[in-house]
Amino acid sequence: MNKKIKSIVLIDDDLAINYFHKRLFLKLELGDNVLPFYNSTDALEGILKLDKTHSAEDLVYIFLDLNMPNIDGWAFIEKFEKINESLKFEVKIFILSSSINPEDVEKAKNNNFVTNYFVKPLMIEGIIAIKEMYS
Repeated sequence: MNKKIKSIVLIDDDLAINYFHKRLFLKLELGDNVLPFYNSTDALEGILKLDKTHSAEDLVYIFLDLNMPNIDGWAFIEKFEKINESLKFEVKIFILSSSINPEDVEKAKNNNFVTNYFVKPLMIEGIIAIKEMYS
């Protein structure tokens, strides 16, 4: 049985980027719900709240910026690892960063929680490719 993309979580401290990506995801109907967060702490709390409304058949995509104040993307992933097993739905994390640093790309490839790495901003073609590859 294929899982349905129930929610898309955008985690980026850049309000304009979150707004842009939210509009694209809604336009292309990738998920039922697009939730922008501007810091990692709020995003973790929001993901835990999704557990009340999502089931084991649901899939949540997280698009995560690496360079954020306080808790950066890598620290978010470390904290997410601790809550992941308690969630009843499946999560796919995509790094969505302006960083083209080869070390970040390599670190993402070697992290079991990261599905793929994309340079922002995502455009329509990129979202369609994600939909085709991972849905």
